[in-house]
Amino acid sequence: MLLALLLLLLTGSSPPVTARIATGEHPCGIASGFGAVWVANDDGGTLARIDPRTNKVTRRVRLGRGACSVATGAGFIWITNYRTASVVRVEPAGFRKRSVKVGGEPFDVLVAGGRVWATAWAEGKLVELDPRSLRVLRRLDIGSNPAGLAARSGSIWVGFGRSATSLARVAPSSGAITRIPVGVQAPAWFSTGTRDLWISANDNALVHLDPKAARVLGTARFGRTLGHPAAARDGTIWVPDKEIDRVFRVDPGSGRPVDSFAGGDGAFEALGAFGSMWITSYAGSDVWRFR
Repeated sequence: MLLALLLLLLTGSSPPVTARIATGEHPCGIASGFGAVWVANDDGGTLARIDPRTNKVTRRVRLGRGACSVATGAGFIWITNYRTASVVRVEPAGFRKRSVKVGGEPFDVLVAGGRVWATAWAEGKLVELDPRSLRVLRRLDIGSNPAGLAARSGSIWVGFGRSATSLARVAPSSGAITRIPVGVQAPAWFSTGTRDLWISANDNALVHLDPKAARVLGTARFGRTLGHPAAARDGTIWVPDKEIDRVFRVDPGSGRPVDSFAGGDGAFEALGAFGSMWITSYAGSDVWRFR
């Protein structure tokens, strides 16, 4: 990994785009699991299943407009729908679906610790669900405008939008909430596939936080409107920018970009899976796959 990163820093070469896969209008969230890549299409109102061997969409599940964040785990695919105030559960084989109301404008969904967690943006709640019964187990008062979710160091982490300048760290068993200041507004989205937390905040800030010590290690500013970061196999962190349609590659050592390249119309969420990096084009209708 270190050698690959060193070569990248020396050459500055951009990764090749191996496929552009039409999934539906306004592809939003993306996740991998059950041998496939899953994309929720906001205006398209569908969940698209991509076969990574063929780069073809092999199934579209109708969810209704407003489908956005996606997670996999506990035997299912989970999708938020902010228009219906619900989380939808989809079976990966039979594609049967069930939904549960979680509160106004669910923002993100996470599977961790044998539970499903969702943020209800409009109600300031963190909702805990039983993945089998879909019963709401708890509705925690988490604070205004809860956004992204992550699981690190035995805790559930909650990001926030608007004027918030801190994260919430939640103990899954007790529900105890600790506020962690980060020094910038709107620390909303968390990275996937990284040991530490990397948080997109205040449009053009990337915050690096040690989740064990609950301490900010650094903040870098670049781009215009940063989306969901994800780790790549070469050790870099890919950070899409939906306003300028680019992807930044960030050196985790310095916390700063080493290069950037085109990433699709409204490059929004990154995913590392099946030996590739995947980027949703929220302002368009496709997903870009990079080797």
